[in-house]
Amino acid sequence: MTTADRVLAVLGLFSLERPEWTVEAIVAELGLSGSTAYQYVRSLAQAGLLVANKPGRYTIGPAALELDRIARHVDPLVRQARPVLEELVDACALPAIGLLCRLYRREVMCVDQYVPHSPGLDSSYERGRPMPLTRGSASRVILANLPPRALRRFYESAAAAVAAAGLGGDWEEFRRRAQAARRAGVLTAIGELDAGALGISAPVFGNDASILGSISLVISAAPTAADAALVTHLERCVRAAGTTISEALRGD
Repeated sequence: MTTADRVLAVLGLFSLERPEWTVEAIVAELGLSGSTAYQYVRSLAQAGLLVANKPGRYTIGPAALELDRIARHVDPLVRQARPVLEELVDACALPAIGLLCRLYRREVMCVDQYVPHSPGLDSSYERGRPMPLTRGSASRVILANLPPRALRRFYESAAAAVAAAGLGGDWEEFRRRAQAARRAGVLTAIGELDAGALGISAPVFGNDASILGSISLVISAAPTAADAALVTHLERCVRAAGTTISEALRGD
C-alpha cells in the first residue's frame, strides 16, 4: 500500500458503528507502527478531516462537511437530476419521498432527497448511507443494469446474498431476472427494506451510457399497491424521469 492508501485506510475506519478511535486502536486495527499512526492522524487532524473531541479520541472533522457541500453543488448527477426529482414528486400528487442514488463501489448511496410531504414512513436510503445492491428497488435497478462482466463478478462474490434476497438460486436465474428488469426499464418493490413502503425506481446512465445511479419514488404501499393502474402510471413517470436525467448527463 502507498502512503496515501494507508492514510485513507485510517479515515475509512470511522463509521456510525464505531465513530471514535484512538491512535492505539488504529495501530492495533491496521498494524501500523505507533509513530506512523500518530503522523497520519496528525495530518488528518491538521486538514480538518479528524478532530479530537476528547483528549486522544478522534472523530470525523468539519472538513468532511465542507467536502459534502462542494459535492452537492458540483456533482453533475445531483445538479441535473434535482429539478427532475422535484417535478416527479410534485406531479405524483401523493405524499412521497423522492430519491436520487448513485453506484458507490459495490454498494448504492443516496446522494439527494426531496420530501415536500412525508408519506408517514421512513426510508432506509438516508443521504450518505451505503446500502446493499441486492435489496430495495433503488439498488436492484442499478444491479440489473451492470455490464455483463461486472454482473457476473458480483454474483460470484455475493451468491449467498443474491439467493437470500430471492434474486436467483444460480447464475442463470439471476442473469434472467436482471435481463427482465433491464428490459422493463423500471423496477417496483414492496417492503424489501422498510415495512409498508412501495418503491419505484428507474436507472440513470452517465455520459458514457454506463449505469450511474437511479431515481425513485417511495410511497405508502397501502392502498396504492392495490391500484394497478396508478402503479403503472407512476412507473411510466419514474421511467421517463430516469430517461430525462440520462439525456441531460449525455449533453452536459
